[in-house]
Amino acid sequence: MILLLSLACSDFGLSQVKEPHGIPDEQDTAAPLDASAEDLDTGTPPEDTGAEPGADSAAATDTGDVPATDTEDDPPPADDCAETDDLVYVISRDDGTLYSFDPAALSFTSLGRVNCGTSQTPGSMSVSRDGVAYVRYADNSLYGLDLATMTCSRTAYSDRSGFDSFGMGYSTDSADTWREQLFVANADTLGTLDTSTGVITTVGRMLSQSELTGDADGELWAMLPLESPAKIVQLDKSTGSTLSSIRLPSFPDPGDIDAFAFATWSGDFYVFVREYGMGSSTDVYQVTSAGTMTRVLTDVGFDVVGAGTSTCAPS
Repeated sequence: MILLLSLACSDFGLSQVKEPHGIPDEQDTAAPLDASAEDLDTGTPPEDTGAEPGADSAAATDTGDVPATDTEDDPPPADDCAETDDLVYVISRDDGTLYSFDPAALSFTSLGRVNCGTSQTPGSMSVSRDGVAYVRYADNSLYGLDLATMTCSRTAYSDRSGFDSFGMGYSTDSADTWREQLFVANADTLGTLDTSTGVITTVGRMLSQSELTGDADGELWAMLPLESPAKIVQLDKSTGSTLSSIRLPSFPDPGDIDAFAFATWSGDFYVFVREYGMGSSTDVYQVTSAGTMTRVLTDVGFDVVGAGTSTCAPS
């Protein structure tokens, strides 16, 4: 039987499903993970050549000048981040209401219902730093929502691309630039999406179905609930390979998950999980970079199916 799991969406079907393994029963707080090669793989550091930075530049060597950063060479627009809150945005499945989520206060604020002129339910969401929330719906249509006006317009993206349902998240090109890129992931493939043309460019293969989030440090992270145990992994944005991973042995069994979403904020991760059951709604888990997972909110009153944090948010 094919398991249907909502990765920040209620319609994200799995084409390569792994049979559930014996994941331990859910606990409110999981012990920190050991930073072993198996549990926290940080990759191999680059070889130290011993060369001084800028050794090939006589001017830099003689004057001690520091090369300008990307931001200095390419400053952001004057209104950069003006239309985007530095909190987490989430969207509900039942009525398409958009909320902001304050991780410091553990509180939600309703921003209003999203009306994109479609009868489809929302499935995934990302937020750009210029104040547009991109919402993918169950039929894989993609809309841009202006956060300042709550007006919605369909993008050039078409499901005829064959990429199928996807999760998504923005990441800056590096820690030294404001420029960012929208990454998308389906059942096993990482790609980039140009929202102006609707074209997806394949980056590489991934371990399994995921939801994505990124930050202003140029990092891209994926939540992989089908791994045994579930994992949060940092991805190489040029290949899709895993750079490091955080194991989550107490994450809910994938067979029990109805919908979930994923975002990062101020160095921590927030996973929004709705498990099957009458009267249940989304629970919120906080995961630290050390691997401690804590359920910080229970039954928030609505079902979160998409989450997005702009790269304006603290990282």
